[in-house]
Amino acid sequence: MEDMDFVAVRTCQSHEEATIIQNALQEEGIPCTLDNDHQGGLTGVLAIRIMVPSDKKEQADQFLSEHHSD
Repeated sequence: MEDMDFVAVRTCQSHEEATIIQNALQEEGIPCTLDNDHQGGLTGVLAIRIMVPSDKKEQADQFLSEHHSD
């Protein structure tokens, strides 16, 4: 996953919410990582970004719109 270009598909304020979405995407076969997961939610200022490979963005967006509304 290191050589892939990653893009954000969602932002979350809590680590718990980000982890739930990350696990759901991974179960769907979509590689996923969290950006700012060590800082987000602690101060309430930085959001945690859910990142997927750019070639999986459309698939991730569709999955999230069907299963994880904002």
